[in-house]
Amino acid sequence: AAMKLLAAVQKPPVWRPGDRWIYGVLVGTEQGTKTVEVAEVRDIGNAPFYVLRVGELEHFYTTQLQWAGHARDRKIESRISPPLPWFAWPLEPGRRWTYRGTLQDSTASVQRDDTFLVLGAEVVEVPAGRFNAIKVLHEGDKGDRNEYWYAPDVRSYIKWVWHRGTSSSEELLREFHAASRT
Repeated sequence: AAMKLLAAVQKPPVWRPGDRWIYGVLVGTEQGTKTVEVAEVRDIGNAPFYVLRVGELEHFYTTQLQWAGHARDRKIESRISPPLPWFAWPLEPGRRWTYRGTLQDSTASVQRDDTFLVLGAEVVEVPAGRFNAIKVLHEGDKGDRNEYWYAPDVRSYIKWVWHRGTSSSEELLREFHAASRT
């Protein structure tokens, strides 16, 4: 069956504790697996945040899927202010947004100046299957570049390619397990 390309994705997905994505990861020639699971929705400063468990780290995302920082053993290791907008809704081809903010970790405080552009809709094949996806390009002022494909069917990205100088790495969705929606 032919898949119709997405015109746009109007609003962010709703994540539930128990939603889980398993990715195959390729860094150089090293292969691995990354599991991302929604652990809980936690109120922080009167706003709801998704807490995602990735290995021993907890990552914090707004309900708009903007990344706010991460913790290890309940200790904040990084924070970015304002949160980094990996997505801006509606996601539609040609949409562009910019970000200015500060990333703080234990070693430094770094100003970021990033641009994002929705390149368009694509049908993408990954180990988990074929998906209608919207491709986004992110470029940071420090020379880093990301391309990622958001698929509404799995409420997240199905493919992510990081470029850091001459090196790149890739994540491909292997499995998606949705928490019960009842």
